[in-house]
Amino acid sequence: MGDPREYSEFSEKTEPFSQSEIEARMLSSRMEAFSNATVSTVPLDHLVVPPDEGIRILVRPLTRSRSVSPGNQDNCRWLALHAEVADNEQSQHKVLAVTQTSRDIKFSVRIPGERLEDASPRPPLWCELYYDPTSDNQILLNRSDVPFTLSRASLRAVGSPGEEYEVRPGFNKALNPGTWRIKFNEFEVLDFRILEKRPARLRLPSNSSSDVSSEMVSSSGKRSFVTDEDDALLSPERKKRSLSTTSKEEDGVIMFLPAQTNPLVFPLPTADKGKELVTSNGHPLLDMQPEETVEIAGGCELDEYTITKKEPIASTSLSSVFTAGYSKVPDGVIVVKVLKTRSPALANNGAAEARNVIHQADVWLRELQYQEDLQHRSIVRLYGGDARFLSLYMEHVDARDLSSRGTWRSPSTELFAGDRSDALRILRDISSALHYIHNRGLIHNDIKPANILYSRERGAVLCDLGLSTHARDPPSVGGTPWYVPPEFIIMKQRGPPSDVWALGVTMLYVLGKIGFPEARGNRAHPKHIHWLIAKVHQHPRDRNPQPEAAIHMRQWLSEMNATRAGLNTQDKLERLIHDMLAPNPNQRITMKQILAQMFSEHVAEK
Repeated sequence: MGDPREYSEFSEKTEPFSQSEIEARMLSSRMEAFSNATVSTVPLDHLVVPPDEGIRILVRPLTRSRSVSPGNQDNCRWLALHAEVADNEQSQHKVLAVTQTSRDIKFSVRIPGERLEDASPRPPLWCELYYDPTSDNQILLNRSDVPFTLSRASLRAVGSPGEEYEVRPGFNKALNPGTWRIKFNEFEVLDFRILEKRPARLRLPSNSSSDVSSEMVSSSGKRSFVTDEDDALLSPERKKRSLSTTSKEEDGVIMFLPAQTNPLVFPLPTADKGKELVTSNGHPLLDMQPEETVEIAGGCELDEYTITKKEPIASTSLSSVFTAGYSKVPDGVIVVKVLKTRSPALANNGAAEARNVIHQADVWLRELQYQEDLQHRSIVRLYGGDARFLSLYMEHVDARDLSSRGTWRSPSTELFAGDRSDALRILRDISSALHYIHNRGLIHNDIKPANILYSRERGAVLCDLGLSTHARDPPSVGGTPWYVPPEFIIMKQRGPPSDVWALGVTMLYVLGKIGFPEARGNRAHPKHIHWLIAKVHQHPRDRNPQPEAAIHMRQWLSEMNATRAGLNTQDKLERLIHDMLAPNPNQRITMKQILAQMFSEHVAEK
């Protein structure tokens, strides 16, 4: 994926449904309208929620019509819940209960506007609650056209300060569990209660002894479910979420210590079943260690499965990738990709972390939706994913990517380590995959050596569709700088020809015409060059007519043009690469034309 520094602010503009579809849903299926009912005065905090249904939000409209139009009606229903202390006059209280399924990154709700008693209009409400995969928190995003007031409605101790915020359109606020209220001016519109997420169960390896081994705990007897790179990011509360063991002579238990609650104690099962414990907060798929198994519970059988971690593949500030056993693919190993919402660049910046949750959730949803229906030998197959952890479960391809140092990249020269027959196979397979994608109206937007897996047995396989978009809605930022085409610097233009250009640059590396492009980003490189795509079109504050990023990009494009000019157009393979790197996108060869020429002209080894 692209440079994480490019995601400097939340800028997503997409809507979950078109306006016509929203209006049709509101007219045909209001869920339930309590036009003559009175609003219950029992606080949402007092309602008893079924513990085993995975309910994450309770919603109670406070408007006169009390009609709600959720963005997704498949994950919510009206429930009659009892209060902790029964009310003789009103023993049940109807609320909208929202369950997070494996496909829900957020809950979207709309409440139509209305005329108040003084004839003044109350604006419609549109807000979204994104689930934070690393905590019980949720991120509220105001999609309305006007600001609203957000306040904590949970009962608090007498004299303790209240919480109240103004949330402007397009802005967000991270909220912890409890009941919150939304108002326009002084008119109360909505109460909603955020509940803790349903815990996952971590099953330790069955060959573990009844005592936790020295490799699993620190000298203090505690084990933290975090990687070294993330440890510095943890808050004191999160660091308390560790496992400690009492001595075998005491009571033989594993104790999980939440941050602000009493310890929860779970008995150890027999040794042949391994130790079991429950993790409520944190991220179980990022926190688990090799050979450990996480049991994921769900509101239905489709959401229930187990993941057993095998070997790590890669870890960056944006994602973690590892092989694993997956109960839904019992006959083999899969690849798990987990998008991260915390990174060192965002540490101690709550607003930036909240924006990153939204951004990564939307990236996850886009990759899932665009890849799940793709069936092509040269595209990694997607088995499924889980919104609760921003995880994707994919085919395991027994191959290394083209940027792999020591396999396909020479560690000493940064040149491709394969030969011409490898180049032919890679170009044919990836051109076929991209032709298939482009025919479905999609753009990959991040073609580069690291996103192409290759072995001489399987061939080349395209992966990582996290930045993919529809051709009708190309991205303005995102990707990897060295592979962005020249039309972007002039017209901000991206499209299928952009994928052709990026593959052309990749093929220059595969043919040995240039070294691995990303190596140039190393400050120690003698020809260091790097820029941020998001800053190419930023207006400088001084009198310099173009931003520094644009200057560096033009310098790189000049190098690519010089390399292109040196290709032997009498050689059929080099001529194809030459045509892929045409500066004018309208004159650039297409994937369909590449395939036609490769098969009709029998491009082959010298």
